Amino acid sequence: MNRAIHFFKISSYDADAGKYDIALFHLEQAAQLALKAYLLKTVGDFPKIHSLKELIDVCEDKCLEKLANEKWYIIDILEDAYIGGRYFIRRYDFREYEESKKFIEEMFRCIGISSI
Repeated sequence: MNRAIHFFKISSYDADAGKYDIALFHLEQAAQLALKAYLLKTVGDFPKIHSLKELIDVCEDKCLEKLANEKWYIIDILEDAYIGGRYFIRRYDFREYEESKKFIEEMFRCIGISSI
């Protein structure tokens, strides 16, 4: 959970520097780490997958499911940023970052992370 919070916080520095592609990559990493930590805590293990959609499904948490259904497009942006951050150059803007950051904050609340 600490690493998830760290990635979440450093995304702000990237966004302040106008590096929204890296900021979104860090938000996606925050989400992945938080979901895997949640699964480790609740189930005792986590699958070796990277897809946020799949990780949310595996969590079987009603709050996460509702959030994912309402904000499916944010998950798409984050997964795109994960792939793009590693292999391609893709431009994002402040609005995509802000909406994604709000999504991660809501996701953290669903799984009990409050120290952000």
